Amino acid sequence: MSLPTNNLIVAAPVYPQLDALANTLIHTKYKGFGPHALEDELQNLHRQAFQILLAGLLGTATNWEGLIIVKAALKLYPQDTELKELQDDLKIAFLDRSRGYKELQHEMKKEDLIEATRMGKIYQKKYPWMDQDLYKRTPKTLREANKGFETSSCEVKTVIFGDAKPSVAQEGEDVGPLGIFATRDIEEGEIVMVDKTLTGVLNVPSRKLEHCDACQGCLIPPYMHPEKIVHASCCGKAAYCSLDCYKLASEGYHKVLCGQDFDWLYEKIGSVNKSGAGSHWKPVNFLRVIAVVLSDMRKSKTKAKIHPLQHPLVARMSANYPPDTKVFDQYDSSHSWLYFTNVIAPTQILLQLGVNLYTDPFWTQEVIQTIYWRIENNANMATTNLTGKETHLVNINPNYLFFNHSCEPNISWHGACPSGDVGIDWLMTPDGELLQPGCSAVWCIAARDIKKGEELKISYVGNPKGDEDAGSEGGREGKRAWLSKWFDNGCGCAICDEENRLEKSKANKKEEHQPNADFEMKGVVEN
Repeated sequence: MSLPTNNLIVAAPVYPQLDALANTLIHTKYKGFGPHALEDELQNLHRQAFQILLAGLLGTATNWEGLIIVKAALKLYPQDTELKELQDDLKIAFLDRSRGYKELQHEMKKEDLIEATRMGKIYQKKYPWMDQDLYKRTPKTLREANKGFETSSCEVKTVIFGDAKPSVAQEGEDVGPLGIFATRDIEEGEIVMVDKTLTGVLNVPSRKLEHCDACQGCLIPPYMHPEKIVHASCCGKAAYCSLDCYKLASEGYHKVLCGQDFDWLYEKIGSVNKSGAGSHWKPVNFLRVIAVVLSDMRKSKTKAKIHPLQHPLVARMSANYPPDTKVFDQYDSSHSWLYFTNVIAPTQILLQLGVNLYTDPFWTQEVIQTIYWRIENNANMATTNLTGKETHLVNINPNYLFFNHSCEPNISWHGACPSGDVGIDWLMTPDGELLQPGCSAVWCIAARDIKKGEELKISYVGNPKGDEDAGSEGGREGKRAWLSKWFDNGCGCAICDEENRLEKSKANKKEEHQPNADFEMKGVVEN
């Protein structure tokens, strides 16, 4: 029985092992069925799979993708009443959301407006049935993280809130929230960290040879002389800005990716971007992170197989989970979710890289989504036009990701240089090394004098006061709304605390006047 395809499903390699397992299961379960009866039962299962999938897409408000899939389903089963009802529900939900955004059409870019009407929404929570130890950052995780800070002026430590007493986590226990702290006095303007990474990606595929496949540095003149470019002899689909980058790639993640064709991923993202869906970078970043993880797993000399969530790169990242006791309501901040981005793409990526999702207990959908959420919560972004066109860079920088937020940050930072107009100092490290323009490193600089033991913090929202972009991003009010993704009641800085005090004062005054208003209204009604 052949399954249908639609423009959400990308053509992928055939997996004979999966076909064999499916055939064995079907013939075992339906042993004794005649060919016609077996075909009927298979069609019934296929129809049920469509119904369950579409109900899930409706529940996650992924209405646009649901409408595409239900159209394909009704071509196969035109008389199915449940599919027709689901189509009606998806259409109503999609139109309701579109009408809700109609009044904003003059305030939003067309592509942003289209994305907003098509994007699904979910609330992220820990999966209670998954091994809870997989969510922990342990003393071992902390020791591994601090290897990257050995020569710096700071270290990663547990954050202590308020008057809480510090405690030392035992091996295997969760160390709690982490942050970066100064190990000595730091002067204003001092470079605190230049964090390089191999887990940066662009929206331009490496086979175009415009960027270093490892560090994403620009390979176009005048930023790189053609004779100095190091080309991969294995597949010819990658190039590097230096021999160091070439060695790091060829001995690591590139071994996993070499010879694989992921053009389908970039083509899908490109076609969606024309329609305005902008958060489709996640599968590309997932691909690079997973290539690093699989490379290390396959190089490991230990017999015990490491769980992907306990790989040093993945284990150090935390997702943005609310308290376990929290009950969500309509005003809580939700997270973007799409069927292609969050399910189809990572599934096909793993299968293409040789991971058997159907027999390997480590690679469940819960694990995949958890990795996705960690990537989403720890990625930073930059835009450059070094090649003559705007390109978007998304990075997971393994040390930078430990910075916490403050609306009064003591650390400023920048990523890839936006253009060739910036000064040479932009690319300089404390050791005097000049990094390649456009690379995925992050420079972190002291914004003021910092005392030993003080926590180092950045702003997650650009200019946190919002006084420079009041028109484009809603000023301070817009920044505060953006912060609700991480904080229920502000970040705890003096600015947020003062705003909370003023808001509480307004609410109290309103309550004081409310009884009088109620009494006056009662008198009017009685008269």
